[in-house]
Amino acid sequence: MYCFRTIDEPSGLTFTTTERPGGIHVVTLVGDIDAATVETFDEALATGERLVVDLTRVAFLSCAGVRSLLDANGRARLAVVLGGHAVTRSLEATGADVLLEIHPSVGVALANLAPVPEPGREA
Repeated sequence: MYCFRTIDEPSGLTFTTTERPGGIHVVTLVGDIDAATVETFDEALATGERLVVDLTRVAFLSCAGVRSLLDANGRARLAVVLGGHAVTRSLEATGADVLLEIHPSVGVALANLAPVPEPGREA
């Protein structure tokens, strides 16, 4: 079964942001990221300098969304969490998967963004 959305059907994207220790922001997105919602996506990606971008509940990621991720990656430290095949395929088709830091879960992404304590200093 194939399901396509027409231009007349509304799309939607919502996000929540949670601050974690060390100044890491976890941005959880739900919906489609396309031309109609990319401004909301850009707003979500502007919430911090160290971001975990949770795309596990995103059903569609357009080229505009990929471009937003790459732009944000240039100005902030991103860790991207993938879930669905459609999002993974968009990143692979554009080559963005080799430029972005991709993780299988939010926990792994958080661990990789956590600051590394300097030798001789307590964490």
